[in-house]
Amino acid sequence: MARNCIASIDLNALKNNYLYAKSLSPQSNAIAIIKANAYGHGAVRVAQHLEGTADCYGVACSEEAVELRNSGISKTPILLLEGVFEESELNLVVEHNLWMVVCNSAQLEWVLNSQLSQKFNIFVKIDSGMGRLGFLEHESNEVINILENSPNVDKLTLMTHFSSADNTESSSTNTQIDKFNNIVDSRQNDHSLANSAALMAWNDAHSGYTRPGIMLYGSSPFPFEDKFTGLVPVMTLESTVISIKKFKAGASIGYGERYICKNDTLIGVVAIGYADGYPRSAKDGTPVFLNGGTARLAGRVSMDMITVDLKGIKDPKIGDRVELFGPNVSIDEVAQYSDTISYEIFSKITSRVYRTYVS
Repeated sequence: MARNCIASIDLNALKNNYLYAKSLSPQSNAIAIIKANAYGHGAVRVAQHLEGTADCYGVACSEEAVELRNSGISKTPILLLEGVFEESELNLVVEHNLWMVVCNSAQLEWVLNSQLSQKFNIFVKIDSGMGRLGFLEHESNEVINILENSPNVDKLTLMTHFSSADNTESSSTNTQIDKFNNIVDSRQNDHSLANSAALMAWNDAHSGYTRPGIMLYGSSPFPFEDKFTGLVPVMTLESTVISIKKFKAGASIGYGERYICKNDTLIGVVAIGYADGYPRSAKDGTPVFLNGGTARLAGRVSMDMITVDLKGIKDPKIGDRVELFGPNVSIDEVAQYSDTISYEIFSKITSRVYRTYVS
């Protein structure tokens, strides 16, 4: 490998995080959310490692589900979190034994009109305040009744999604829980409410099926709060120093002359950039780790490279390994410096970065 830019995926850490999610609501089944290529971690490898442990997998669409089935994930249920997009996909649901969300009138009609021999395992989505997918409060009971009485439905689970569960100061999560309960309390169906944030902070949202997502990958929905300490980083992104030069005070570094050296400064160039998925929005001062110390981004992120101030780094040299995030640099700190969230950084790591798996 000439350009030694690697994302190392610790599969044992991933399993640890899944089991930690299970421990927070031990009475619940936990749907491991591995949509979007497991948030950039590799859905097939993640699912294969969790096989026999995970209760269910959650993906965005049938293409993601079929990829898992074709890789040998044959027994564990797979839930289509956005349901099907075309009526013809119901054939795939049957062929690959998938579960699916029903969240709009078109999907409802497709299920009701199906002539396929197999009954469906349905999660009907109620919009309790997210303002995105799902049936509104005034239509939910009718939809639930119709599905419960349909000969095409085997099992019906009632679900919703929270808009602000990662904000423990907001009252909206309790409002959504109350609205959901007002609709479904008299019914005997299983429920599915809790995403990672609700699983970690809102016990009233724990129910039949939880949906841990970002927490599986070692990033907390509450990144700068100390009360959640059971998560282990899964991905370590590393590259190498490819140049070291000393610049005089007043010299500019990188595109747009954003960084001006205040003193004589040793600058290292690291072989990673936004074409690898490292955020172009990262500000000066974003930390990286090398030779046991922390260096700081100095200048705008380029397509293939970043420049870092090597002040305080012991004996830096070309070829040194640089951790962009992982056990020594929190992904959440990088996200904060980049005005984004860990989800986006993980999922934007490109195919140019070589992924290696440790188990």
